[in-house]
Amino acid sequence: MPLLPLLRRVLARPLLWWAIAAVWLIRDVYGNVLAPDRPDARALILAGNRWLHDPQAIYSEAAHALATTGLVPVFGLIRPPAAAMLGAPFSLLPASWQVPAWTITDAAAALIGLLLVQRFVARAPLENAVFWAVALYCPPLYAEVDAGQIGGWLLLLACAGLVVIRTRPGLSGALVGAAAALKFYPALMVLGARTRPRPFLIAAIAAGVLITAVACIPLGFSGAWKYVTAVLIPSLRAPNPDCAQTSVSTLFGRSIGGDPYPIINPDGGIRILQSPIHLGVLASILTALTLLSVIGAAVYAARASGWNPAYGMALGLGLGGILPGEMNPYQYLPLLPLVLMVLVVAIRNRRWAIVIGLAVGLLAWLRQPCLLPFPNIWTIGALIMFATCVAAARSLRTEP
Repeated sequence: MPLLPLLRRVLARPLLWWAIAAVWLIRDVYGNVLAPDRPDARALILAGNRWLHDPQAIYSEAAHALATTGLVPVFGLIRPPAAAMLGAPFSLLPASWQVPAWTITDAAAALIGLLLVQRFVARAPLENAVFWAVALYCPPLYAEVDAGQIGGWLLLLACAGLVVIRTRPGLSGALVGAAAALKFYPALMVLGARTRPRPFLIAAIAAGVLITAVACIPLGFSGAWKYVTAVLIPSLRAPNPDCAQTSVSTLFGRSIGGDPYPIINPDGGIRILQSPIHLGVLASILTALTLLSVIGAAVYAARASGWNPAYGMALGLGLGGILPGEMNPYQYLPLLPLVLMVLVVAIRNRRWAIVIGLAVGLLAWLRQPCLLPFPNIWTIGALIMFATCVAAARSLRTEP
C-alpha cells in the first residue's frame, strides 16, 4: 500500500488520537501535581482574604511596584475587584488546602468549558478524539493550571455563553458579562451577538455592572478609584522585559525595535539578546497596524460566516489572546475554543489546508518562550492560528 494512503488511514483512526490525548493528560496531571508553588494562586487567595478583612490592602503590593519600578509587578493583584471576590471563599479554607483547591477547581472549570464546546460542535468519533488531543496538548492550558490563574473560570463562563447564544441570548449575555467582570477581554464576545443584540447586551451590561458593583462595595468609591488610577491604567502602560512576555508589541520591539530580551540557555543560565536593528518608531507603527488588522479581520470573518453567533463570539474571545500588550503563556488560552471549533469543522469538511495551518501554529507553542532563541515564536504561532481561523469563516456558515 502506498505510504500516503496508509498515513491517511492511520490518522483517521480515533483510537490514535485518544491515545495521544491520554499521553498529554498524564503529562498535564503529573507536571501540575509536582509543581512546587503557585504564586499567582497565592496572590489571588490573599486578595480574597483582604477583600473580606482588609479591602484597602488588596492592591497595595501592585500599586507600590508600579509606582516604584514602572514595571508589571511580579506579585500582587492587578485584576478587577471581582477576581478578589472570587478568591474570597478559598481564603476561608485551611491554609494547606487553599492553593490546591483553587488549582483543582480552576482546572475543572476549564475542562467543563471545553466539554461544552466539544458537545456543541463535534459529531463524529474522530472529531471528538482530535478535539481532546489538541485541547490537552495546548501549552497555554497547561500554563494556566500551573500558574494558578483565573483563566479556567473565564473559559467556563465564556464557553457556556458561546453555546447558548442562539437559544438563550439573555443568559449568554449574563455569562459573558460575568466573565468580563473578572477580566475585561470577554466583552469582545459581543462580536457574535448581532442576530439578537438587545437581550444579549442588556444582560451582559447588567451582569457585569452588578458583579463589579458588589465586588467594589468593601473597597468603597475611593478604593475602587485608586485601583483604576494606581493599578489598572499604569499596568496597561507598564513594560515587562520578561522573556515569557510574547505580545504583538514585543514581537516588533524585539525583532526590529532593538529591545533587549532574556532567554534561558540549555545549561540554565540567562543570556540577554538584542537585535542589531533599532527602528523603534517603525516597530510601534507595525504593532498598531497589526492589531488594527486583527480586529478588522475578526469583523470580516464574523460577517463572512453569515454572522454565525457562536463563531463570532469565539472570534471575540480569541482577540483576548492577541490584543493585550503583555502576554504570558497562559494568556493565549482564549484562542483555544476558536481553534478547536474551526479544527473540528475543517476535519468534517476535509479542508486539510485549514488543519495544516492550525497545526503549524500549535507547533509554534511546543516549547516555552524562554527556551526558544526568539520568544515571540509564540506570537507568530498565535497570529498564524488566528489568520487560519479567519480564512475558514465561510465554512462556518452552516455550522452550529
